[in-house]
Amino acid sequence: MAYNIASLPERPILTDQQIQELLGIPKTISEKTPAKGYKEENNQRRCDLELETTSDDGVRFSVFIRQNSKFIENFSIGLCYHTNLKSPGTVTLVRYNGAHGESSRHLDGHYAQSHIHRITEQEIASGSSQPQERHREITDRYSTFEQALRIFFDDFHVANYGDYFPELLHLGLLNGHQ
Repeated sequence: MAYNIASLPERPILTDQQIQELLGIPKTISEKTPAKGYKEENNQRRCDLELETTSDDGVRFSVFIRQNSKFIENFSIGLCYHTNLKSPGTVTLVRYNGAHGESSRHLDGHYAQSHIHRITEQEIASGSSQPQERHREITDRYSTFEQALRIFFDDFHVANYGDYFPELLHLGLLNGHQ
């Protein structure tokens, strides 16, 4: 069952501006599970990251990374914001997805292409803690899992990702990133 933050007496509503501010906060990886590589589970390579910020305001983030083991273009990388609410108290701010390889019911055909989902103030106000399917952008900024991961870390100011994913530093040099 999905956690419905709209049902709380004091419903926390993040504005679109606050969401953008959260995305822009500089972050560092403090923990990776598993520490090396990925865990194989349910036909997925997966790992999770805990992120720290340089501020003392108690803002907490995590990242989930999932890639289909058989269809490697099908992946999802998400940035979660941990509120001070009781369990689960987590809002997924953004997901960078690869092609799902499915026929899409949507005219834009996003299932067959790389795309990004971003949560909105309106979705949070309606009780959702996940970006919905209707709020997506098709992107050509990445086409592989590795490219998406590198761009994700750059976009959301994760400074030390090279310590945990050194292969991405080499990828950045090949693609003109610094």
